[in-house]
Amino acid sequence: MSELVDFERVESTHSQEERNQLMAHVAQLYAMSSDRINPELLSVYDSVLVRLADLVEEEALAFVSEKLAPLTNAPRSMVRKLASEPIDVARPVLEQSPVLSDSDLVEIAGETGVSHLEAIAGRESVAPIVSAVLVERGDEPVKLRLAKNKGAELFESSYIKLVQDASRNEDLQASLAEREDLPVTVVRALVDVASVNVRRKLLRHGKPEVARRVGEAAGLAAERLSNEQWLSRYDFEAAYRSVSLAVKKQPVNEASVFAMARAGRFAEAVVMFALCAAVPLEDAKHWCVRSDCKPFLIMCKALGFSEETVLAFLQLGPWLRRLDRDARERAMFDYGTIDVSVAREIVSQWRSNRKPVAA
Repeated sequence: MSELVDFERVESTHSQEERNQLMAHVAQLYAMSSDRINPELLSVYDSVLVRLADLVEEEALAFVSEKLAPLTNAPRSMVRKLASEPIDVARPVLEQSPVLSDSDLVEIAGETGVSHLEAIAGRESVAPIVSAVLVERGDEPVKLRLAKNKGAELFESSYIKLVQDASRNEDLQASLAEREDLPVTVVRALVDVASVNVRRKLLRHGKPEVARRVGEAAGLAAERLSNEQWLSRYDFEAAYRSVSLAVKKQPVNEASVFAMARAGRFAEAVVMFALCAAVPLEDAKHWCVRSDCKPFLIMCKALGFSEETVLAFLQLGPWLRRLDRDARERAMFDYGTIDVSVAREIVSQWRSNRKPVAA
């Protein structure tokens, strides 16, 4: 350490400005050579920077924070120290530094103020255990930034707390609604929160009957929102182009639908199903994602699909997570009890009316 900085001389002869310049010089030197520094020298730099940090002003520390924040091998003790400094110093490392572990962030979030929490909420990725502390201790700006951050992962319990706060914050409602990773239970809770506000407005305007109907529609709205979130995870345009090329060589039939489903290619399987059934892709997409499988089962029965093909679909894509074992077994039992002629009549009526199979 003494070879890098003579601390006795620095403390006895250097002015404050000279100390600030020395700190900046050491940080700049480290940043320029960080990819070539071995563990032993890294430890030396870490010790030097931490000791210098007690001798310099906040402006110098902010400069160091900017230099070290993006480095994958920044001196850990120094980064950890910077993260607990006032927010003008801490922000760069809190938002960027890959050196800070989840346990570091949990500890920092538990000890610092909301400005630090908001910085953490904007990191490229935020682990659920860190998000839980941010939700528990953060104010509205912290929670809003976390909800908008697509790289943030949250426990279901954290989502529920955010939904409770969203009842008083329309921006938070909108940010949560735009997320693609909401569990179904959270989607329903979010719709319920929004519908409560709507009902209150309607009741204030003397429309209790309309308010009641809004409440009844909340469940259906939640289902539709959840369906859209699941479907947004798949690239159906690319799947359609891929299948379109394939059908030029071989027509789509049940065997090709089954093969695609067994291969785990949800989007392509849905496109093939839509072509096989001669239905709009939008209808097929929603039939193959909703928690109530009945429209899909009726169309499959009308097409004469085997139980093996139907089961392959029920174990594919969103249904792999949305249907538990009991729900899947009930669906297969229902499929076995559907009469082919009845299924074909329902499909025929649907085609005549150009409406989706009844919900």
